[in-house]
Amino acid sequence: MSKRYDKIIKEILRDVVDTLLTNVIGLKAIKSTPLETKLQITNEREADFILLVELEDGTQRLIHIEFQSTNYSKMAYRELRYWVYIAEIYGIQPLQYVFYIGNETLNMPDNIKAEKIDYSYNLIDMRDVDCNKFLYSNKPEEVIISILCNYQKKGVKIFISEILSRLRELVPEETLRGKYIKQVEVLSQLRELQNDVCKEAEAMAIMYDMERDIRFKQGLAKGQRKGLLEGQREGKREGLLEGIELGLELKYGSSGLELMDMARVVDSIDKLEAFKNLIKKAGSLDELRGFLRENI
Repeated sequence: MSKRYDKIIKEILRDVVDTLLTNVIGLKAIKSTPLETKLQITNEREADFILLVELEDGTQRLIHIEFQSTNYSKMAYRELRYWVYIAEIYGIQPLQYVFYIGNETLNMPDNIKAEKIDYSYNLIDMRDVDCNKFLYSNKPEEVIISILCNYQKKGVKIFISEILSRLRELVPEETLRGKYIKQVEVLSQLRELQNDVCKEAEAMAIMYDMERDIRFKQGLAKGQRKGLLEGQREGKREGLLEGIELGLELKYGSSGLELMDMARVVDSIDKLEAFKNLIKKAGSLDELRGFLRENI
């Protein structure tokens, strides 16, 4: 899976794996237990998810799940290596599922047939999955995943409006809701729907307003107090940096915090003030990164 989406996909999917098992794969699971995903034999590989699943009939199955955002011509060979690693380490033959979440037409092979080798894995195109399986869930993480599914019967505008409306209903707390909407926006890039999501969120006025966040205000106030009490330029600078760090974390999460090393190099108080204000209005981390590069 593309590294660009790997972290956020794993974060979101960690909470919806059980739903994928039951609603998409069709297993009647009553319990799933995550297992170690780093597989060390002759070389180390890390799987997305390995689960020991207990079924309704009392039996157990080992499930290996991967998410793939691009067509990879050698996917079957990669999955076969995983099959060998997992079977050797856990002593159980795994059932394997690859969820394709890309936007191009799916054309990856799902099998290897050669002399004395007949191997296949389960390949699922998320665009074939009805979005209603997730859209009307009471879990915001599952509502978010619907952006990757088939919405053709609804139309883009109605579909995105429903996703955002569901998140507004399920997540009244503004900071957390802003996080979920940002995740929808990131995932929407996989479907080339980012522009539609941004427009609809703005029209519905439900995007997270950082300036109204109490923690953000406290961070700025702390910095201002620090500057006044110390009466020194460095005190104001450190206060600004604290406010900037909080703002980046609230709006962009850990990815935003990666810009702090660059921000700390900025020596001008005025430029730090301008950067702090830009965080509120910026449409992407690239815009913020460009500002910093021009001012350090």
